[in-house]
Amino acid sequence: MSRLFRAASLLLFAAFLASCDSSEPGKISLDDYEGPEGEAVVRYVIKTLPPLQPEASKVYTVVKGVKLKSTSTDFTRRMDDLKLTFIHGDVLTMREPDKIIIDPRSGLSPVTIQIAELKRGSGDSFQAIAGWAYKTQYERHRYKLTKTASGYDVEHVERLEGNYVNDPELKKP
Repeated sequence: MSRLFRAASLLLFAAFLASCDSSEPGKISLDDYEGPEGEAVVRYVIKTLPPLQPEASKVYTVVKGVKLKSTSTDFTRRMDDLKLTFIHGDVLTMREPDKIIIDPRSGLSPVTIQIAELKRGSGDSFQAIAGWAYKTQYERHRYKLTKTASGYDVEHVERLEGNYVNDPELKKP
């Protein structure tokens, strides 16, 4: 009986270890996206957002991973100093017929910030892919984070994709 118990325990432990392995070098778990690295990326994306309908009131939501899992309220509360209204992604609904995501309480379309990927780099650095979406416009970028004495320095590496055009001449029909 004890041999069977040990074998079952060993099998369970091996399954647990296998589930912890991201199978991609440097990749960190989705839960760790809400650490100081994820916060630094979100703050940088917000700071560098283009002028998206500046006359309109805004609400913000933060999601993580490719499946757009909502971040915790505790995570967004750490950014209260930005004086922005953050809403939890789970309360969002889709407005018909234009299929635009809205906050049902305010009726506003949120600016969605996505931490798509976060990986350990060499030393105290990280690589991140993050983006934003507002109504039908979006962008996604690659960033490099470097540990500093006060947190993380975020450096823009490249624009990966998006349909946002900031040049008014290019928007003309």
